[in-house]
Amino acid sequence: MKKEYIFEMSSAQLILKPKLNLKKIYLELSSRCNLDCPMCFKNTFTDSEGIMTKNIFEKVMNDLKDFSDVDHVVFGGIGECTMNPHFFYMVKKVKDAGYMLTITTNGYFLNDWQLVKLINLKVDEIIISVETGDVGHPSFKYVRKLLEKIDNIKKMQGTGKPALSIETVLTEKNYNDFKGIIQALLPYGIRKVVISNILPVYEHFLGLELYKEDDKEKDIRLRKQISDAVTAKVSAIIPNFRLKTERHCNFIENNSTVIRWDGEVVPCYRFLHDGIEYVYGQKKEIKSYSFGNILKEKLSNIWISKDYSWFRYKVKNALFPSCTDCDLKNGCQFVESTEQDCWGNTPSCADCIWWRNIILCP
Repeated sequence: MKKEYIFEMSSAQLILKPKLNLKKIYLELSSRCNLDCPMCFKNTFTDSEGIMTKNIFEKVMNDLKDFSDVDHVVFGGIGECTMNPHFFYMVKKVKDAGYMLTITTNGYFLNDWQLVKLINLKVDEIIISVETGDVGHPSFKYVRKLLEKIDNIKKMQGTGKPALSIETVLTEKNYNDFKGIIQALLPYGIRKVVISNILPVYEHFLGLELYKEDDKEKDIRLRKQISDAVTAKVSAIIPNFRLKTERHCNFIENNSTVIRWDGEVVPCYRFLHDGIEYVYGQKKEIKSYSFGNILKEKLSNIWISKDYSWFRYKVKNALFPSCTDCDLKNGCQFVESTEQDCWGNTPSCADCIWWRNIILCP
């Protein structure tokens, strides 16, 4: 199934030869959540919520057989994956197929029996969200208790899986708590921490960003503060706290894609749903963007399609304007939406601060 696309440039000809090189796939088992965290992107979503059906999941698993490089499945998205009534069936299906499985969760639906089941199914990694303060996940004590339970069960069963990781969002109000979080959770076997910055979804959150000023010294200081807080036993994925020239999309670099709960094939978390975010104080309307639906077409055909191949090439090579530091952005209508930018790109990643590694996800 070899494809070749020719793009006529102003003084050159570009030939793309896409490959079936998908390596990592994110599945949004649910866009619903049992929590209502004030800072969450979900608060401004305007599209329908839903749960991935068994039919869609089975189609995904069957389509993955076309990709010999796929080795990692992530149950993630913006909602809570454990709300899917077929959750444990899906876990078993992924592990029986031989894939590495990461589960991102707030952990509120995982009782002792379910934790034992996840361990017996040999889940590779569980990433649990935790913050302090009043805009994030509400119960630090609950997360500590949950990690303690998992660690105790692992010790009783004599297994090292799943690896335990946490993800946390830093703000001006809570970043000094980071060291305390690490010290409090380290005894329960955490091995990795994914750190991100807040992305305001409401105007009243403006000012909580640690990256709101282009301050090189602050960037260095914050990164050192985080590095000093972790030990040799914990790896830390640390964001930038200022704009840098280099743009690096983890979804593109890792040959990843996201399947929304309804089967839509989306390039990244930012384009999963319609919503609102504030990028350096500028209100931005986010429009979801899909390159196809797996109920209508094979995932392999969508992956090597002309539009999706061209999109990945553009992102990898930064063929977008940089709205975040453009002198004309205050009077530009293109910064108001992701639908199009001044170079004609649709959709546009021109002011994506995930791309600048200021916002990170597992």
